[in-house]
Amino acid sequence: MEVSLDWKNFFYIFSQFVGFLVGVVLIFFGFRKNRQNILLGFNFLVLTYSSFIIWLITTSYFVYFPQLYRTGNFTGLLFMPMMYLYIRMVVTGKKLHWKDAFHLIIPFVFLVDYWPVLLLESSEKLALIKSEISNPALFTSFNQSRFFPDGFYTPFRSFVLSIYWILSVYWVRKGSMKIGKEVFSKEWFAWIKVFLVLEFLVFFPFFLLFWTVDPITAFHLVHIAIVLLNLSTAFSLLFFPKILYGLDKDLFFSHLKKQKSKTEILENLSKEKSSEIETKIKVVLEDQKKYLQHSYSIHDLSDDTGIPTYLLTLYINNVLNTSFTDLINKKRIEECCQLMASRKYSHLAIEGFAKLSGFNNRNSFSLAFKKFKDMSPSAYYKTQIN
Repeated sequence: MEVSLDWKNFFYIFSQFVGFLVGVVLIFFGFRKNRQNILLGFNFLVLTYSSFIIWLITTSYFVYFPQLYRTGNFTGLLFMPMMYLYIRMVVTGKKLHWKDAFHLIIPFVFLVDYWPVLLLESSEKLALIKSEISNPALFTSFNQSRFFPDGFYTPFRSFVLSIYWILSVYWVRKGSMKIGKEVFSKEWFAWIKVFLVLEFLVFFPFFLLFWTVDPITAFHLVHIAIVLLNLSTAFSLLFFPKILYGLDKDLFFSHLKKQKSKTEILENLSKEKSSEIETKIKVVLEDQKKYLQHSYSIHDLSDDTGIPTYLLTLYINNVLNTSFTDLINKKRIEECCQLMASRKYSHLAIEGFAKLSGFNNRNSFSLAFKKFKDMSPSAYYKTQIN
């Protein structure tokens, strides 16, 4: 079987890429600014993975990924509880509690139930896939269950998803009534309501259409709903970044103020100070070679140049796009290479070159040398004396 990347498959793959990207961005943003988004980002990674599994089923490409057999249901059972917890966190402003681990019981039961199947060799999984892949209804009947009858998991999963969806609607409705006409929260509530409508379409086709249309059509409807979820969220976050702050108005304006202050400082720095700082740093580091002093710090550079430490840090980080440590170490490594090339210090060991170059010890010298020259100092020295 060959993989055919027609427009439909390309569209699905593109949406999965977008979903993965959204998840990673949300997690990254969550660690830096708003921890609630870590959970939201994880949800999108799970949702994207489920979309990928559905795509493998509907295209019969699952034969190329036997290791993933029966993993899609686990992520499907994870998504709605995690999304519910995210919504509850935003509306209540409360963090997760250890009791929330209760929501992982159902995915855990599935994991225990299918553990023997998950541990099968790839060849054994491939044989099972080939025997079922031509019939999506059979494929999703989960007839390898140890604890439940065939066909149990698909309707049960839809039932569980619908329960969590109702709970999510409850918290959104409660939050809307509590917040009232507060302007800042409108964007998040508008986004989450659209999200819940699209989320409804993920499990609703099963209840409405599963018994009246062929399974492959139902799968496509679910897949399209997930695609719309991924893409609509990506565009929402792009054009309405306030969504990332949930209902936390203070956090949003705090970060906005910090960003504005940083921009103003950089503009002021680039207009009035950059040329002056560049000249003074050049005199101190290139002409006077103050970096050869052991334990030379940014405070020493501030004293030598007469420039405040914070301005030096801004200039080095944002104009030179490096750190103070890397700036100094790079100068020291360049000096060391000149010493080695001169052959005037052939009596010195590596430790001697490190000391002459301003390093306190051999370890920091070796690490810096490898970082800037991609080889050890001893290997580089051999190239100079041979």
